[in-house]
Amino acid sequence: MINYSIIIPHKNSITSLLRLCDTISDNIDIQIIIIDDCSDLNVLNEIKKNKFNNNVEIVFCDVSRGAGAARNIGVNHAKGKWVLFADADDYFTDNFDNLLNRYLNSASDIIYFDTDSQNDNGEQSYRHLRYSKLVHDFLNDSRKENSLKYYFTPPWSKMIKRDLIIKNNIKFDEVIASNDVMFSMKMAYFATNIEACKYVLYMITLSKGSVTQIISKAHFDSKFRTALNANKFLCSVGMKKYQQSILYFLGKSYKFGFFYFIYVMLSILRNRSNIFIGMSKFMKLNTVLRERENKNYIIKKNK
Repeated sequence: MINYSIIIPHKNSITSLLRLCDTISDNIDIQIIIIDDCSDLNVLNEIKKNKFNNNVEIVFCDVSRGAGAARNIGVNHAKGKWVLFADADDYFTDNFDNLLNRYLNSASDIIYFDTDSQNDNGEQSYRHLRYSKLVHDFLNDSRKENSLKYYFTPPWSKMIKRDLIIKNNIKFDEVIASNDVMFSMKMAYFATNIEACKYVLYMITLSKGSVTQIISKAHFDSKFRTALNANKFLCSVGMKKYQQSILYFLGKSYKFGFFYFIYVMLSILRNRSNIFIGMSKFMKLNTVLRERENKNYIIKKNK
């Protein structure tokens, strides 16, 4: 019987992929699904030559469609009671087996774990801070449940009941950036019960060239469109309190030209997004922009 399905989208990062796989047990109740999104030929050859554990399944895509499509393919192959997602350049902590087995028979739909982060050099980074705070805030005050559910949008560092995903037909957006936001929000909305764990399950690696670090116009626009859709969804389910501030997008859009700035403004008006969300921080615009990008975001972590 497979208890856990771990879904890993991959493209041209074989070294970090192997590191990630080394942190996952070869237990027969764990299914590891690697979806290769059309890596370069030399990388594909490396993957095919490598001797993975018997619980590893590799799906090779003929056409590159991005991480969202790869994750959807992974869900279709998943057989476990629980589903976990991991990015190929991240890895799990030594507590992996103990933490998973602790919640194997939980009645909750989602288990949120604490997380940590480092840069390519193995030095402490900042990317985990906002998510770590959400977990510990909820552990200290159960009234913070919705904040955890609707602000913790990455799919990693969670155990998710596969039935929750399948029964509600929840899918990742097949877009260039922010493919996971709507997935996580819909999943949170349909979840009946959640839990949180104070222990770190997942280590995020802040890599140069990762999607979170790319600020091209195409990536920016994908994130902007997703934010509008997310806010519309939150309003439709009575959770408008948890809408994302669009101040970030308004403040950054000018970098892509005057006409793009007008496009952003018109899109906000057309979608009836509340332009005043975050307006109280307008006088601290630079600080808001840094926080939105997880830079210089200082949080006193609860022990």
